[in-house]
Amino acid sequence: MKKELTAITIATLLSSILIPTIATIKGIERLDGEVMRLPYDYSSLAQFSNLCIIAIITGLILYCLNYLLYFKPLKKFYVVGIYIFTWFLSLIEFFCLTKFELSISKPMISIMGDTNNMSEVRSFFELYFDWTTVVLILAMVLLAWAIWHFAEKICDFIIEYKKSFIAIFILLIIFAVTGHKIGGNSANAPIMKTIYSLNHGAKVKRYIAKLAANNTNKVEIISDKSDTPCFIFVIGEAESRLVMGLYNKKYDSTPLCQKLVDSGNMFAFTNTISMKSVTALCIPPLLSFMENTNTTPDLTKFDSILDVFAKANYQTFWISNHEKITKDMSYATVLMMKSDYNAHVAKVEGCSEYVPWLCQKDEAVLKPLDEFIQNKVPQKEKNFFVIHIMGSHARYVDRYPESFNHFKSSDIKENGFNDSQKDVYAKYLNSVYYTDYVLNEIISRFKEQNAVLVYVPDHGEELWQGGFVGHGPTNVSKYMVEIPMLIWLSDKYKENNPSIVENIKSSLDKPFMTDNLVHVILDLAKIQTKQYDATKSVINPAFVARDRIVTNGLKYEELRK
Repeated sequence: MKKELTAITIATLLSSILIPTIATIKGIERLDGEVMRLPYDYSSLAQFSNLCIIAIITGLILYCLNYLLYFKPLKKFYVVGIYIFTWFLSLIEFFCLTKFELSISKPMISIMGDTNNMSEVRSFFELYFDWTTVVLILAMVLLAWAIWHFAEKICDFIIEYKKSFIAIFILLIIFAVTGHKIGGNSANAPIMKTIYSLNHGAKVKRYIAKLAANNTNKVEIISDKSDTPCFIFVIGEAESRLVMGLYNKKYDSTPLCQKLVDSGNMFAFTNTISMKSVTALCIPPLLSFMENTNTTPDLTKFDSILDVFAKANYQTFWISNHEKITKDMSYATVLMMKSDYNAHVAKVEGCSEYVPWLCQKDEAVLKPLDEFIQNKVPQKEKNFFVIHIMGSHARYVDRYPESFNHFKSSDIKENGFNDSQKDVYAKYLNSVYYTDYVLNEIISRFKEQNAVLVYVPDHGEELWQGGFVGHGPTNVSKYMVEIPMLIWLSDKYKENNPSIVENIKSSLDKPFMTDNLVHVILDLAKIQTKQYDATKSVINPAFVARDRIVTNGLKYEELRK
């Protein structure tokens, strides 16, 4: 008994204290000299005491649960399983903290839930694993073995000096109470964070399943003056405006879009950010009236953009080059299946973005688009297209064909980059260069019509500007959220809507966040619904700028400092 009790309690304590401490020490080095923004606060003894108290109590409770089991072998299996599982979750938390400054959380569990095959997992670890991490993990495994092996002797030592340990525990309680720090999610051990996060994920699943089962269009149209035959909404992936030639002349990575801007048909917004920095959290607000500040997981409360256009008598189309994950976890998939016509161009239904031979290049969306235009569009006067491309999703080299291998590592002008970093940066630029081509190809299908195209990626990407490559849900940097927002208008649309054109021109530099993009789209389409709000549309004269909260109450303006 005392061996198992001691082992589980110590494992829980170390996973709460030791893991984030090691991660903080290991992750302190950054290119810009900044300290990691970890979700742990060691600035006060009260916080440290709180972590210790909650960890000890959690360990005791986890052990005591075995008394609810009747059979002795089952008790033994539970105790050993909990011990191993605690250390397993500690390893996951350690890896995520060192690589992404990310603790186990609801966003992290949501992302893991979208991972459906081992090929994706293997490729992910190939991208982010290094030998230093392997050595530290092996050291932790050795520590776990040592604690289990010597747990009984450790328990005897604690009993021998029980008065001292009791005094220490009382002091911890005093420090925690005086600092008002007892409890709180940040103090939970990894195993408890996992339980809470899984529970939240289950709620989201239920709400999305409810949405999928409900075919009733509840949108209330207040005003419908829509007369644009073709409206196209293109969603990109992980594209930072900082490397686009439209915004930064260092690299000529968007020559075709630049021509469209020069012609006066395309408009590039300069102060737009994404509401989050991972796809799973960005998609619902992009496709509905849900906002970044909404905390409810009940997506059925927010009208979707697809339902709005359907209610306005638009024929709806959806083309996706993203993985077709299970509908109970993907809001985008639910909406896609509700569209009048849809095409999924990925080669397999599971997640395939990390598997080169299963990846389709984004130009694959053009074939079903051409088929829809030729065979389906004549059926209705008004048509709404959603096109979801892979854009610049890692691995960058898999996003473009060899013919678009335009940038080489020798072209990279970033200071302090080694050869490997320059090579990755060049591949990212090539993915942006290819997206420029794909967008131009989509636009070319509608140039002679009365048409609008809106393009935004789900989020941006950091490329070592802050010492990190990629993106994550809680380690948000400005590089992960600073994105392009492009609006293209055909000549016929411009001719029919001069006031909207002028509104767009006067709004290009206004601060905007894409969780309110649906209001912009409705202004362009000249549709108003009950959930529409003119003050939230950046191209509307009634627009009111607001604080742009990207995560956990953190304002974008604070990220820029």
